[in-house]
Amino acid sequence: MLTEHFVASIGVISSPSNTNVVKDAGIFIHEFQPLVAQHAVYKKSATPPNCLAVSETHVFAAQAEKAVVHVYNRAKGNQEAVVPFTERITCLALACDDAVLVLGTKEGRVFLWEVCTGRLVTTAQSHLQGVTALAVDHASGFILSGSADSTVHVWSILSLLSFSNASTQASTPIRTFSVHRAEVTDLKTGHAASFCNFAISASQDRTCLIWDYHNNNLLRTYLLPSSPLCITLDPADRAVYLGYDDGSLQQIDLHNHSRGESIPEAIQADQNATAPRQPSAASHWKPPHDANGPMLSLSLSFDGSTLLSGHESGAIVGWDVASGRAQTNILPNRLPGPVNNLNFLRTVGSRSTGNPSFQSRAIVKPKVGAFDNPNGLVPGNYGMNVELCAEPSMTQAQSTFQQALTAHTFPLELLEDGLSELAVWHDGAARAEVPEETNDFMAFDDGPETSRTITLEEQNADLKAQLESLRRLQKASFSKIDKLSAERKALLQREQQRLTKRGTSRPQSRANGTQEAEDDLSNMDESDD
Repeated sequence: MLTEHFVASIGVISSPSNTNVVKDAGIFIHEFQPLVAQHAVYKKSATPPNCLAVSETHVFAAQAEKAVVHVYNRAKGNQEAVVPFTERITCLALACDDAVLVLGTKEGRVFLWEVCTGRLVTTAQSHLQGVTALAVDHASGFILSGSADSTVHVWSILSLLSFSNASTQASTPIRTFSVHRAEVTDLKTGHAASFCNFAISASQDRTCLIWDYHNNNLLRTYLLPSSPLCITLDPADRAVYLGYDDGSLQQIDLHNHSRGESIPEAIQADQNATAPRQPSAASHWKPPHDANGPMLSLSLSFDGSTLLSGHESGAIVGWDVASGRAQTNILPNRLPGPVNNLNFLRTVGSRSTGNPSFQSRAIVKPKVGAFDNPNGLVPGNYGMNVELCAEPSMTQAQSTFQQALTAHTFPLELLEDGLSELAVWHDGAARAEVPEETNDFMAFDDGPETSRTITLEEQNADLKAQLESLRRLQKASFSKIDKLSAERKALLQREQQRLTKRGTSRPQSRANGTQEAEDDLSNMDESDD
């Protein structure tokens, strides 16, 4: 069964904490579906916005007004380490299958920490002010860093992690996007793993820009009614959602339905940005009441149908994307502080095609300068502390129905079997019940199409489909017969053991008793039939 969880973290508590919440709790993992229930709680944490990152094994949380990152072990449910840094951390992001933690600093730098080796790579101070948001593309090829100086830098992960560049610490961004005129509040990239991907950035200048970070081409400019505090992107890149300081929500449709044009198509065609656009008033969703406060964080469910928003009052509100209406608070009680970070985790119980080949069960604290090599070669003391993940056994065969339970969609084989079976039923019923000279107004086809001559190829296809159905039925019948035979044999052995324990003296009586048991079982089988 598919299970979906979301993680929420709070900032500095300004009011007395709720008595129903665990004391000193700062990070909460809740089950969203099939049931809403608390799954785990981690204590002693106060995270600013964009300062939470969750992997399959660990939770990383940068602390407010401190130059440290708290690391929590998800399997053990406790705090594993407190990692200090030379600069205050303002945002976090995971890259390279959760093997690299990207950190933005107050001084305008970007750190890359390999959690399984302890290697720490530091970039030059390229931002004039602190880094406010980080985004990693789907293929882990680029890092986007937004800053309070209104710029967005694009970094190459391969260049930053190269030993030749790390030895000189002279890594610079490959390009800079400088269209915004105020602080960048949030940053997201599309879900494509190709060069047709795009970035979405929101700023305090009341604009939301969509641009191609491969060549810095501006694709869309949206003028907003207020400064957005947080943004999130639809899993299929269909729409972007923005949260405002009054608790309202804005939906921007990325597809132009009148022209049939979408953002990926605009990137492929290399179109220039058109005139600025204003979202319609119908796409601005009002909150149910103003008691929740500003909207600080946003996240969409796996299927994109439910949107969760975290507010300054500690409330987590669910929104129905189809209707644009806000539901009641998802949790029975509000969290004791502002919900600065809110993210849906990967679904549990699904067959993922991108399973990592290793996991970092225990992190290695960063060691500054430990692996520097002026020659640009891999040093001899460079090692990884990881646990290799075993590949799923090929011998554990699953039925089509079991595969459908754990898949994101119906398996193609199951759909094809169903369609072919429906086609056989329809054609057989039409030939058997509806004469060719009659005009059946209930038929699926119109007029002369119902009385057309069936070709030899169509007849062969129908016979093959019927033969395949009969083979499946025969196979199921044989397996049922084998199962009943095995059950009958087990019952006979059990009856024979029972008679042996009774210690019957004469062999003839034991034979008679066994014969009687067999006759009884035969009578039972005949009655069941």
